[in-house]
Amino acid sequence: MEPYQIAVLCVAVAASSVIKNSAAVGSGIFLLPVLALAFPPKIALGLGAPAMLASDIMGLRNYWREWGDWREILRVVLAATVGIALGSYCIQAIPADIFKLGIGGFAVAFALYHLLRDAGLLAAARESRVGGGIASSICIGALGGVATVLAHAGGLVWSMYFAGRKMDKRCFTATMILLFAISNLVKLAAYMQLGILNMESNLLILAMAPVIYLSSNLGNRINKRVNPALFRNIVLMLILVVGASLFL
Repeated sequence: MEPYQIAVLCVAVAASSVIKNSAAVGSGIFLLPVLALAFPPKIALGLGAPAMLASDIMGLRNYWREWGDWREILRVVLAATVGIALGSYCIQAIPADIFKLGIGGFAVAFALYHLLRDAGLLAAARESRVGGGIASSICIGALGGVATVLAHAGGLVWSMYFAGRKMDKRCFTATMILLFAISNLVKLAAYMQLGILNMESNLLILAMAPVIYLSSNLGNRINKRVNPALFRNIVLMLILVVGASLFL
């Protein structure tokens, strides 16, 4: 890797760790377009798995055993593994330039939608909440698996399911981090099999463990003390700017 690529990777991983441990959702959507500024899009996708897995491990430490029903989480995880396997077949079939534009377009659409909704300009739109049950947990798990392996966006899908649960902020964040940790471990194996991730990259991420540790703890503090709406809007603006820059 070039020095500037290592610098971008370090900053992106640190920021993603803060986001994950403070808001739980949106860290992958931030990380992928930032990495795509410095790396080929599919390599950026591959680098996201070990980077987020490292922050997941720190997150599990911060939120240990604060998650929800383990049986329900297990159903989602097993279905997500199937979705990851299915989504992996699509990665090599998508041309690199189209893949990059897709990353940018998804990031811009995600940020704009939530910013406009939070500003009251999309007041009629409501957050989708998926009901419970074995069938719905399997469907949402598989769909999230496809989304996470293609764009690190599984959190968007899984949050629709768990938003319907009576969880406090800490429990919701812990549940999402547990899902991220398991799914990122599966994705790491899938990306190495596809050849978009190698052992050298994994070792480089491992060397960033001190940065990830400090960033994860910062995110945990933000979760406890900072207005979540304010922090969320800052993250959304960053995602919007980075996503739009991929079209330049």
